[in-house]
Amino acid sequence: MKHNTALTDFFENNRKKLFAYLIKLSGNPHEAEDIFQDTFIRYAENYPNQQNPSLLFTVAKNIFLDGRRKNRFSEMPETDPADENTPEKILICRQAQNRLKDAMNSLSTDERSLLSMAGAEGLRYEEIAAAAGISVANVKVKIHRARQRLRLLLEEKDA
Repeated sequence: MKHNTALTDFFENNRKKLFAYLIKLSGNPHEAEDIFQDTFIRYAENYPNQQNPSLLFTVAKNIFLDGRRKNRFSEMPETDPADENTPEKILICRQAQNRLKDAMNSLSTDERSLLSMAGAEGLRYEEIAAAAGISVANVKVKIHRARQRLRLLLEEKDA
């Protein structure tokens, strides 16, 4: 593959946003890094003459979903052993993580994806709309509904 400076610049301009999105989507920095690298490789191989951020995020999301299909039950990141938290605090934190993970897994793939993009650093509704291929108004509605549904799921688990 020959060097394409326009594509390199495109990757550099989208690097931070894409990585933040992947961390939020996967919940695991190591997995996000693997997906991140695979995304750029696949994009460069399949779309060497295109500079479309929406397409880049779609490729990343598809790689993430492919990985999820292969491994349905991914592990939550473990707590840092260097933490000086009490065992009780660690237990409470893990229980909260598990409740959130269960609630997120109860959401549809689209809801999880939109919530992840909305929570990712630097992604505005306009960028989410471009990545998801829907209108900004639709993004706002869907994110609002996904947050409401997540809140209800968490409240049900606490009851």
